[in-house]
Amino acid sequence: MTSVHQLVPTISPRDAVGNHTLALREVIRGLGYDSEIFSMFRHPDLMSETHYIDRLPADADAVIYQLSIGSPVAERWARHPALKIANYHNITPISLVGKWDGLLAAEVQLGRDQMTRYAKVCDHAICDSDFNKSELDELGYASTTTIPVLFDLSQASPDKSTLANLKRKRRGTQVLFVGRVAPNKAHHDLIAAVRTLRELHDNDAHLHFVGTDGPPGYRKVVETIVTHAGMRDHVTFHGSVSQEQLVAHYLSADVFCCLSDHEGFCVPVIEAMHHGLPVVAFDSTAVGETIGDGGLLLSDKSPLIVASALHRIDTDSNLVQRLRDAGRQRANAFDRIVIQDRFSQHISTLLESP
Repeated sequence: MTSVHQLVPTISPRDAVGNHTLALREVIRGLGYDSEIFSMFRHPDLMSETHYIDRLPADADAVIYQLSIGSPVAERWARHPALKIANYHNITPISLVGKWDGLLAAEVQLGRDQMTRYAKVCDHAICDSDFNKSELDELGYASTTTIPVLFDLSQASPDKSTLANLKRKRRGTQVLFVGRVAPNKAHHDLIAAVRTLRELHDNDAHLHFVGTDGPPGYRKVVETIVTHAGMRDHVTFHGSVSQEQLVAHYLSADVFCCLSDHEGFCVPVIEAMHHGLPVVAFDSTAVGETIGDGGLLLSDKSPLIVASALHRIDTDSNLVQRLRDAGRQRANAFDRIVIQDRFSQHISTLLESP
């Protein structure tokens, strides 16, 4: 039986790349190929269905590496004699993380170095976005294509307790952002924008952050900004939440605002649009490509500009309805079945080609 195995530095069921890797394994198996996942760090919940990297067979027909950070696992992929496919999820530039976390900076630098070197050994690369594809094309990768990441647009019911709690505390505009507390996500810019919205438009707005902590140094700086801006009672860090709790956040917010400086795709904006939440976003890196015409894209993220956009969401019901409709339609393009079919056809073609 033809074998197509995946390699990933870390595999976890609560991670976008991890969930994509698990979903892609099922796609590959559905094509009739033998497929396993090999990793250096495995979540306890996945120990029984994944394998340590040293178990990787030498006689595999194809090996797919999930490229999103530097890792010794990548070198095992690069040396393997099989057909080598990279699945590129983007690596944050070191300029955005270097001063915040030394270990992360080292992993990012290794990842960027490996990505450059692998142009010579990679037979084909699948990229989450055209933005990611352009990076590999510039490095000289001979064969690249774009297929978005595999993820589920949740049909889960909202957590009733979370939903009731969020609605009970509502006053002004409820602004939501979902993403790791990391410098490239620009939480500091969101705080400035919502503070400006409160001051200039007499709006008792509240900013909700959902997501795990990133570099401790950045989280401390963000906390300091919240305090100095007088926003301690108007910003809530909810941390990591369950899928049901996340749905409650999407359903209770008035607007999803993303001011990230660097994204290789950005799953949360699709989730927000799927749940009918209007999206306002800074048109940076892959963000505009992902949102398409499903949200309100800004070429400038100065606090005044962003606050004005959020004020329009608060006062223009026709705009809100147009954004809800356009967002839902855009989210449909990333339906799990649609993307699975694209991966199935593409991988079949790769393995059937000479």
